[in-house]
Amino acid sequence: MDKQILPSILDITPDNLMGMLDTFKQAGIKTLHVDVMDSHYVPSLGLNDRLIKWLHTRTLFNLDIHLMVSNPEPVSKLVIAAGADAVTFHINSIADSFNLVKLIQNKGVEAGIALNPGDSPEQLIELLPILDRVLVMTISPGRHFNGFLSEMQQKVRWLTKYRTDHDSHFLIEVDGGITPETIEAVISAGADQFVSGGYLVKASNPKANIETLKGRIKAHDKD
Repeated sequence: MDKQILPSILDITPDNLMGMLDTFKQAGIKTLHVDVMDSHYVPSLGLNDRLIKWLHTRTLFNLDIHLMVSNPEPVSKLVIAAGADAVTFHINSIADSFNLVKLIQNKGVEAGIALNPGDSPEQLIELLPILDRVLVMTISPGRHFNGFLSEMQQKVRWLTKYRTDHDSHFLIEVDGGITPETIEAVISAGADQFVSGGYLVKASNPKANIETLKGRIKAHDKD
């Protein structure tokens, strides 16, 4: 599976948005990671369906939507209508995860489930055969000050082994604290997609930082 860097746009200020999108395009980025937060599931408010619709109609990026909300089903319908290409929700945010996965997929959109640091991948056993992706949070959602949690690479290893043993095809995505120093651990564990926020969007030279992360991936693939 091709490994990708997914910039998280949550912390991009409005005055920098257009320039940053152009930088991502020049750097060969294919997919943007868009967090939607409701201030209930996590303490913060995040981006909304209007921005997703704007990105869908005005850019060529794929849109990977991450719902950090307490009631994901109605929100998933909003972001799908706005142009989401993939929608991921948290395993503990809804009672019937299977139904929501199928609802998303029936709209022609990829469905994923996110695992918080305290969640076990074994919780997904019944769902892994139908999922398009699993998102492993490598920080506590909404609490970025905790930093990258290196213990989460064991979760990635478990998912990688399950995928191999069962000939499954879900992507393994990691989100939180991804820098040149931390990406190597999750690459080695088997992750496919790497969400990076502050390291890219707050950088003085975002394009150079994207290339640095890509370089880490290429170096690992050569080994």
